[in-house]
Amino acid sequence: MPGPEATIERTIRKEAKAAGWVVRKVAFLDARGAPDKIFGKGGRGVWIEFKRLDGEAAEQQLRRHAELRNSFGWEVHICDSLTLARHILKLSDKE
Repeated sequence: MPGPEATIERTIRKEAKAAGWVVRKVAFLDARGAPDKIFGKGGRGVWIEFKRLDGEAAEQQLRRHAELRNSFGWEVHICDSLTLARHILKLSDKE
């Protein structure tokens, strides 16, 4: 059975796709610590790192997230709940 992190990720991926978002898994070939998924819709790109409730990102992930924000101006979030992910993507809260 999948853990809470996988459940949040799978649920949000399904809801986002139903709302018209394009969702992709991301891996950087030359660096570790890429956020789990990128969501795109209407010219907006949102990177999300999914964590279990109260889970913390590794230092390497935090550095990569800062790099994406500071170098590229990209929106990067860490989500540990369905409510937070829905809020970020402007999906209706179903909880």
